[in-house]
Amino acid sequence: MEKKVKVLFDIDVCKDISKQFAICYALANLNKLDILGFTIAPFRNTKKPNDSVRDSLIDSKNEINHILRLFGIAQKNENSLVFIGSDGFCSDGYEDENPAVKKIIECTKTEKDFVVCCLGGLTNVAVALSHSPKIAEKLNVVWFGTENLLLDSFNDANFLQDKQAFYKVLESKANLTIFPSYLADSFVTSKYEFNENTTENDVTHFLRTLLNRCDYIKNEKEIKTVQDLGPIAFLLHKNKFCLKKLEAKLFDKENVTKLPSDREVEVVTDIPKNSFVWLDFLKSINGIKNKFLKPCVFFTSDTHFGHERKIRFKEVPFKSVDEMNDELVRRWNRVVGPNDLVYHIGDFGDYNFVKKLNGKVVLICGNYEKCDFRKHGGFANFRNKLLQLGFADVIENGLILDEELFGEKVFLTHKPTNRSKEYMTLFGHVHSLNLVKEFGFNVCCSYHYFAPISLKSAKLYFDFVKNHADKDVFV
Repeated sequence: MEKKVKVLFDIDVCKDISKQFAICYALANLNKLDILGFTIAPFRNTKKPNDSVRDSLIDSKNEINHILRLFGIAQKNENSLVFIGSDGFCSDGYEDENPAVKKIIECTKTEKDFVVCCLGGLTNVAVALSHSPKIAEKLNVVWFGTENLLLDSFNDANFLQDKQAFYKVLESKANLTIFPSYLADSFVTSKYEFNENTTENDVTHFLRTLLNRCDYIKNEKEIKTVQDLGPIAFLLHKNKFCLKKLEAKLFDKENVTKLPSDREVEVVTDIPKNSFVWLDFLKSINGIKNKFLKPCVFFTSDTHFGHERKIRFKEVPFKSVDEMNDELVRRWNRVVGPNDLVYHIGDFGDYNFVKKLNGKVVLICGNYEKCDFRKHGGFANFRNKLLQLGFADVIENGLILDEELFGEKVFLTHKPTNRSKEYMTLFGHVHSLNLVKEFGFNVCCSYHYFAPISLKSAKLYFDFVKNHADKDVFV
């Protein structure tokens, strides 16, 4: 049996969806890869200029934990496989120790032969070398990086992210293999191609969702480059790639680097032909079996996607409709998985946003929906339209859940005035001043950090309302 490749991934996940594709490719091949963990590399999010590097680290950690969950990988605690990295850059003088740096140093002590596969800047590896220079002797780095090996001009994003980190790694004795980014430019897909060539499972559904909400900047045909598949394929099928050792004479106009005369780097110079990498990726993810034993259940209401009046009347803490929409989608997808079930209790907003949201969405109509289905010639026509858009079901006048979820029957309705006289009720509609009532509580997203709440949280609210709240709470 072929020996597994031990690998620690150093990666900045939320910078581009190519990273999520790469992680799924790796996790779909656990028969060939022994994944030691994921260390989060820092990056500056140009799409969110007000976010700090720390924000990008947290977003990346949450995304990796979400992907691990898709593959059914249980973690005893959130940090057992995912390690927050540097919240600064070597180029800015950053040298602080952090969980990612500790993990890299630890692996050099506990693992005889492993690879650090870097799909971002080299900051974490460079800081680890600063704290423990001796680890260079045991460090094997595969870096998805610069394509200009012998020139004085570098345009690669992973190099520009932290130039000084690159020089520190280069100056060390660490074994460095560079996978030039230009070699992976041929790994492209589109919504149509990906849908046509993938089977339906939790992982492919997740990746389709990413493509659906992707910004296609380069062209109007919605073709997306997924470069980061290249280094994963290299780890899986190294014998199919061409390698060459080069004397390291790398320098930058702003920072000439003096290197030992015998310093060499290994460079990938050619990749397999005939779409081998893309076909291997598709085969890997199509073979994934769903790991969810049971979908999680969530509740929310009053998202009002695309409704400008929410901004105009300052009913939400967002500066624009676009910012509100983006944040609602992001917060939804951070907690809801592709196989989960969400009961949306009215006033959804622009129904097309269901295509960007994880999970199966059951919509209980609110006052906005009822205005809309009157325009469509009745509820039946309205419901059919929404089912075509991707809603799992559309309910006209409230829904009674049986005892299976809560241990008792529970009524879902948009307006609290329509509550059940027999059952506890989940409602929405009221955006302020009414979180709990004697008969139930409000799932309006503005009360719950603009994200759906889990069944577990809903049970806690019911327990509070029924067993702990006194009459003053309901005044």
